[in-house]
Amino acid sequence: MTLRCVDLAQTNRWLTDRERNAVAGVITSCFANVSSTDYMANYFDSPGAFQRKLRLYFQGDSLVGYCLLVFTEESDAVLIRASAGFLPAYRKGGNTFQFSLTESTKCWLRRPWRKLYYADTMLSPAMYRAIAKNIAIIWPHHRQKTPNVLFERFNSQGNVSQTTATRCLVSVGRVSNYTESDLAAFQASDKPEIRFYQAVNPDFTKGVALFVIAPVHLKQLILTGLKHIRQG
Repeated sequence: MTLRCVDLAQTNRWLTDRERNAVAGVITSCFANVSSTDYMANYFDSPGAFQRKLRLYFQGDSLVGYCLLVFTEESDAVLIRASAGFLPAYRKGGNTFQFSLTESTKCWLRRPWRKLYYADTMLSPAMYRAIAKNIAIIWPHHRQKTPNVLFERFNSQGNVSQTTATRCLVSVGRVSNYTESDLAAFQASDKPEIRFYQAVNPDFTKGVALFVIAPVHLKQLILTGLKHIRQG
């Protein structure tokens, strides 16, 4: 189904009270063990970000999902953190990939000499696969060598996965509202990204997220483009 999108920016037009309440409703529907007020204060309103980009997804007049990108300066690098949530019927990975890639590329093009990394705490195997199947370079990954130094730097308070020996786990307290049948489908999946995620982060149903990093640079863009050409 085709959704109507509305794009907002922290430095231009930000959330109205009505939009804010609608986003809070999506957050409550998507996650358990989380206060939507605290969540929005942390991701949508906290100081320190020099830019935020937000895409709202509507079915008719009803908000059904959002994708938020938060841009911060981290010493000699720019870090792009992400947050996304969709009502169950609209959880399609492709909804957020194009927006995230486009906005990350725009940020890189403004200052291509700076190191730029997309970072996300992914709460489920489906979230991980939505990115890993579309992007060429992503860590951790079952076919790529993980640069542990980046995880020690950007996730220094996180935990080490026994599977990868990488500090790529982080306790976030909240969990995605998946049904028992959803979880059974993950267990039975033969998709390599789904199986890898569960091996690396077996406690994702207990409030543990996988911390994922993807560099944004010319090599990434070229290889990602070639990957999409090969996939048709």
